[in-house]
Amino acid sequence: MIIATYSLAERAGFLEILLMKKFAVLLSVALVAVLTGCGQMNGGSTIVVMDLTRVAQETGQDEVIRQEAEVSRAELFSGLQELAAGLEQQLAEEREKAGEQPSEEDEQRISQMTMQANQQIQAAQQQAQQQAMMLEQELVEKFREELTPLAEEIASAKGATAVLASDAYMFWYEPDADITDEVVAAYQAQSEGADSEAAAEEPAEAAAEPVTEDAEAAAEAPAAEPAAE
Repeated sequence: MIIATYSLAERAGFLEILLMKKFAVLLSVALVAVLTGCGQMNGGSTIVVMDLTRVAQETGQDEVIRQEAEVSRAELFSGLQELAAGLEQQLAEEREKAGEQPSEEDEQRISQMTMQANQQIQAAQQQAQQQAMMLEQELVEKFREELTPLAEEIASAKGATAVLASDAYMFWYEPDADITDEVVAAYQAQSEGADSEAAAEEPAEAAAEPVTEDAEAAAEAPAAEPAAE
């Protein structure tokens, strides 16, 4: 019997990935805070903060990423099932060849094949889990890249030179330094603009479609003669 399991619980979730990403900046928080004096925004502070998790939730991107990742994991799991079914079929054929009273040599051969099949499945499971995690990380990184120019523009307008990710490890910051709401609004406006452009392009593409042969034939057909009185 081939043992094939695939635990979705072992994957790194969207929020966990964000936290891991944010943890990377913690080492620089203290140094930046010292260099800038942790001043208030109206006192010339060069730091603003942004809650990445809340931006993802309020823009709906956390759900988009989750759904895309789930589709990918479902495809990977389907591939694992097909692999396990194929290997099980091979073992069933070998057992059938060995008959109801297999020889000791046949039993050893089938046992070896079963062990190899299980090893193959386990390796495929690990690879599928790694691929699923890498895809989710790529989706998160793509979202972060989309936010970067928006956060940079907002921060620059406030005279800031650095944007830090807010999290549980940040003890305190001025509320005026939080640009989360502004980034959410900018991202939503950008998304709405992109949707409007896509909707406007659809009629133009439809109008530009080539004339069909039937339409050309109808246009070239002579007009019907008026009926005789």
